[in-house]
Amino acid sequence: MIHKWKKHQWFVRVLSILVIFQMAGAAFEIPLLDQNGHAKVSAAGYEVKKEQTVSPDVNYTKEQIDSGSYEQSTYVMEIGVDGPNSTIQMTYPEPFPTLDPVTTQAQSIDEEGNRVLGSINGSFFHVNQALPAYLISENQNIFNLGAVSEDANGYMSVPTAFGMTPDGRAMLGKYELDLHFEYDNESYTIDSYNRERGADEIILYTPNDRFDWTKTNEYGMEIAVSGLDKPVDSSQIKFGDTVTGEVELIKEYGDDARTKVPDDGFVLSIQGGAQAAKFEDVEEGDSISLQINNDDMWQNADYMLASGPMLVNNGEVDLKMNEDSSRASARAPRTAVGINKDGSNVYFIAVDGRQNGYSDGMTLKEFAEYIESKGIYKAINLDGGGSTTITAREPGDKLPSVINSPSDGYQRPVSSTLHAVNTAETGEPSVIKAHKEEQGKVVEGSSVDVAVDYLLDENYYPLDKSQVELSVEGGVGHMEGKTFVADQAGSGEIVASAGNATKSLPIEVVETVDRLEITPEDVKLGTGTEQSFDVQGFSDDNEKIIFNKDTATWDTEGSIGTISDNGVLQASENSAEGAVVVNINGHEYKASVSVGGVRQILDGFTSSSAWDFDAIRARGTNRISQAFEPVAAGDTSMRFEYNFATGDQGIAASYLVRNNPVEMDGRPNHIGMWVYGDGSDHWLRGKLLDGTGKTYTVSFTEEGELDWNGWKYVKAEVPDEAALPLSVHKLYVAETSEDNKDYGVLFLDKLRASYNDNDDEIDNLQEYDFVEENKEWKITFNTALRASTVTNENIYVETVSGEKVEADVTLNNAKDVVTIEEPDNGYTGNQFYKLIIKEDVESSGGADMRNPVEKVFQVD
Repeated sequence: MIHKWKKHQWFVRVLSILVIFQMAGAAFEIPLLDQNGHAKVSAAGYEVKKEQTVSPDVNYTKEQIDSGSYEQSTYVMEIGVDGPNSTIQMTYPEPFPTLDPVTTQAQSIDEEGNRVLGSINGSFFHVNQALPAYLISENQNIFNLGAVSEDANGYMSVPTAFGMTPDGRAMLGKYELDLHFEYDNESYTIDSYNRERGADEIILYTPNDRFDWTKTNEYGMEIAVSGLDKPVDSSQIKFGDTVTGEVELIKEYGDDARTKVPDDGFVLSIQGGAQAAKFEDVEEGDSISLQINNDDMWQNADYMLASGPMLVNNGEVDLKMNEDSSRASARAPRTAVGINKDGSNVYFIAVDGRQNGYSDGMTLKEFAEYIESKGIYKAINLDGGGSTTITAREPGDKLPSVINSPSDGYQRPVSSTLHAVNTAETGEPSVIKAHKEEQGKVVEGSSVDVAVDYLLDENYYPLDKSQVELSVEGGVGHMEGKTFVADQAGSGEIVASAGNATKSLPIEVVETVDRLEITPEDVKLGTGTEQSFDVQGFSDDNEKIIFNKDTATWDTEGSIGTISDNGVLQASENSAEGAVVVNINGHEYKASVSVGGVRQILDGFTSSSAWDFDAIRARGTNRISQAFEPVAAGDTSMRFEYNFATGDQGIAASYLVRNNPVEMDGRPNHIGMWVYGDGSDHWLRGKLLDGTGKTYTVSFTEEGELDWNGWKYVKAEVPDEAALPLSVHKLYVAETSEDNKDYGVLFLDKLRASYNDNDDEIDNLQEYDFVEENKEWKITFNTALRASTVTNENIYVETVSGEKVEADVTLNNAKDVVTIEEPDNGYTGNQFYKLIIKEDVESSGGADMRNPVEKVFQVD
């Protein structure tokens, strides 16, 4: 195999591609919608990408923020819950505990009279057990007690929750549970639950905690209670209920062994000798009762979804967490739920992250500041990272779909979800969206199709579109199914109607076309290529006119080829000049066409900055050739290094990416270039961009057939279906076989567009000898030499940068053979060197060499 280097370390400059998604708001007659459908910029670095109304009570906004250092893509959904049919519902997958994506949980509750409009992922959870990390209460049942954080480095050192009241208001804020147990007719306060105990604390451990065992030390005691009449973590127990069990195990003070939490009980973990002394008389079999009471603020809540920390309180940032902790300071996707002051509005908030060039994510402090900037009165943090998911029901859809970009690339299954829900029954038609498939005036006798996008009820739930009827007002035409047929000149309306819902589409009919244009116009084509032509009509005021193109007849002038009835030209095999002619109602219009002709040089590879390097499962670099490196014509070529030996599995490719794609004249027969190959049997390809932005992959060789050494002209066919104008975007070498992932160097020269099928020809292309890394040169002279002139000043090897290679030069006893010995570290693979013998070398008789001798060689 040719060109294996072993001694260079290569570096890759990875391209950072900034992708800007331009999303315009849909345009239909719903309040709060951007009727113009335009993105609005309110300040530098801030852009509203989309505003969408989901229902009369729900709308969302997508924003793109560029701080100069970070990109952020944010989403805010506003839900009014003060109406009779709007609320926020909480779900958790069943059977509990399991995990499901947000959209799956939404679908599980969506039914007649309970339509989900949008959703957001809920609180944190433990992946391995699928258990929610914090409190979930439903109808005052302690469904999942969860835990609290040990300190301010955790999310829940100050417990907070979101919920709904029986009268339909949202509530959000802190809560504090009152826990106590009774033993021997005495009541004792429990300080906290499911966390490590502190000084003089009593901690409750329950079976639905993340860990099956307590966190203990030698400075306390533990009492395990089992046989409860109701399980602590379940829908069977409500706040305020008393559960009673018997002591099954006692860990005495000083015993640092952990205690397993009984499945049907709990553990009391008691810190400190004074505390432990109160329970020195407890014996196995004794009865202990436990009671958990809710915070007064939350005693009537329909449900509680605990999460944290608090982000905004009373309209100001109030971060109840150490902002320098690793969790708070990390730049990540984030999710939150917020409310306004009176609980009549709820806000689902999300920011994408971990997606360079699109959205980097926020720290918790930044997220809180962003929420504050939206005027939201209170907000708590929900699970973020890969869990961050926000959905909305788009117009015409029955179910919500994901509107953000989850950082995992897909929805992560989660343990709980919040949903904006409308509880109204399906209503009567209220909103119609329809459009003409083509915009413009219509010529008498021609037609245009009409499409009904959706039919919605008063809450924007989709109805059957087939009940929409189409009619014409103004006497300008009639409907044939979904097609408007123009009868006579004038102005009118196409009316879409269903029940009390209507949508009018203005329509204007004209007698004839004022002006025609053929596209492409004045085009250059390669021999034997195929090109589609189109004709469009315009009015005197430059508005597009729709007409029946079946009435157009196509022809050609000159020997440029043949054209079909629908305007597809098959170019001739010989160079020619002429025109494409279209005839409509006796009027002729022409577009000039040139077939064949002079090639177009697309790039002579004279600038390294015109091309960047990129790679997939590969490394490498590129630069303009130096000194005596291979050049096909002119002064420079492009040196293109690749390294597929990265250990990564899958197709490997190294790319040259044109900073400004170079545009071709018309449609060439092929694009070609000179390539100095390395015999490594790879695949040489390219990528073209067409006039619509679509990418086409072309091949300069078949797979595995970049198999030559030295210069060769290669060409790639241009796809007939690609829309003009065409441009070259990338050139690349690829390898699909794991057994052929090696290193190499190519040189590229004279990228051109050719308008015939001929190969390029260049006289006197220079070829080079290939040698091994340990090459020892022996140079035989036709006469004996003067030993004093045989030095490494007169006979040596140099690199392309002009540096001499350190190697010994010796003369044999007969003084007619010079040896340039192998360098200490050998020659470097894939590199070019020049052996130089200066004219200062003299014969034994004192005669100089007539001319210096130079030999360029390449190392295998």
